[in-house]
Amino acid sequence: MFRTKDHHLHLPHFTFDDSNDLRLLYGIRVIRDLVNKMAMFFLPIYLFTIGSKTEYLSSLPLDGFQKGILVISMYYVLVGIIGFFLGIPSGIIYRKIGYQKSFVFSFLLRAVFFITMYFSKENALFLLPSILLDTTNSQMFWAGYYSMLSKNALKKNMGKDMGVLQTLLQIVAVISPAISGVIAYAAGIEYLFFIGLVLMLCSSFLAVKMDTNVENNSVSYKEFFRWLHETRFIKLAASFSGKYIYDASIFLWPLYIFLLLGSVDKVGYLYTVSLFLAMLFTYFAGSYVDKHKSKKPFYYIGGALSLVTIMRSQIISVWGVAFIDMFDKLASKVYNIYFDTMFMKRSKGHDVVSFFIYREMLLNLSTVIFWACVGLFFIFFSGWKSIYILASVGVLAGLLMKDSKYDR
Repeated sequence: MFRTKDHHLHLPHFTFDDSNDLRLLYGIRVIRDLVNKMAMFFLPIYLFTIGSKTEYLSSLPLDGFQKGILVISMYYVLVGIIGFFLGIPSGIIYRKIGYQKSFVFSFLLRAVFFITMYFSKENALFLLPSILLDTTNSQMFWAGYYSMLSKNALKKNMGKDMGVLQTLLQIVAVISPAISGVIAYAAGIEYLFFIGLVLMLCSSFLAVKMDTNVENNSVSYKEFFRWLHETRFIKLAASFSGKYIYDASIFLWPLYIFLLLGSVDKVGYLYTVSLFLAMLFTYFAGSYVDKHKSKKPFYYIGGALSLVTIMRSQIISVWGVAFIDMFDKLASKVYNIYFDTMFMKRSKGHDVVSFFIYREMLLNLSTVIFWACVGLFFIFFSGWKSIYILASVGVLAGLLMKDSKYDR
């Protein structure tokens, strides 16, 4: 993990444990986050545009806006369903071939995914292979990534490590929305996928240099459903699901701003400003989490973030968007550091791979539920307000996270 010196008053000096794999793992994560902030940032707008114009939905008694939302929700409902059933097979693959080969396979699949997404601009049917590629590459990456992180992270410095990681990711991503906004405005959103393609090939190169051991953990549907009958795991599942619902609602936020402002470059500029302010705050928040064991700030900030999330659907001006975005970025970064620190501590143990495989399966179930609700909300109810009320409840559910499996 990255290490920092407490007495440094200038920008933190980052160092690593004596682990080449961890250096590579962090490089992979930073590149992946850069891809998400550039090539994937405008994905909801891209899917919305395709859905509102495609002839394949012309027979439905819906307007263009509803068709756009329907395509977004259908895309992620299918991602969740496929992802859930790929959970156990991906765990078996981890056991047979190890993290390194799984990562390489994941990155190559995601590179092909960007190619199919590019062609979906001309033919919406290309979204179907995109869904399969998007789902499979995620299943082959995240459980392995978190398993390696959990096994190598020092528990006493977990908060600082999570804070430093968040800071590094924000340093890389702070100007990405503005840059991607300009590219999308000048050339088209589909050209951002070429950036994603190149970056995923770079990630593959880093993964090839890794030298990780094959895990001995075994996973099964029987064990997964047995865990679901345990009270402690039910609370854990609720916290993961709540956190996902909040994150997914924020994923839709660029679409809301786009519909409000009418331009993708303006969306990018607003995000860059808020990310820069949050970056300055995140590193110090991680150190605070380690030094102060009380969880009260987590609950206070979670409550405030829940209220701010509800307010999102009431914003109708540029300055309102900027204010809400700035406050949300500051509060959510502290909330995320507490949440990530506790769930990484919770994952420590001999069954770490099973823990993260089953976590991915839970998140895929949450994906299906949330995005099905999104489709229904916009067809039958007041969409934005309903989404952010649900997200507000999700933030509160995330407060159920505990850092020990023995905490009730």
